[in-house]
Amino acid sequence: MSAGMKDDAIARALRLSRRTVQTHISDLSRQLGARSRFQIALLAQERGWLGNPKT
Repeated sequence: MSAGMKDDAIARALRLSRRTVQTHISDLSRQLGARSRFQIALLAQERGWLGNPKT
C-alpha cells in the first residue's frame, strides 16, 4: 500500500481476496485513527512499520 499499489494488486501479491485486503486496510485506518490511505502510510512510517527509507 505504501508503494501506491491498488487493492487488486495487493491482493494478487499476497494471494488474498480484494475484500480481505480492504478489510485489513479498514481495520488499520480505524486503529490508527486515519482518514485516508495516505494518512495510514504516514502513520505507519512514523511508527517504523515500513522499515527505514533508503537514503
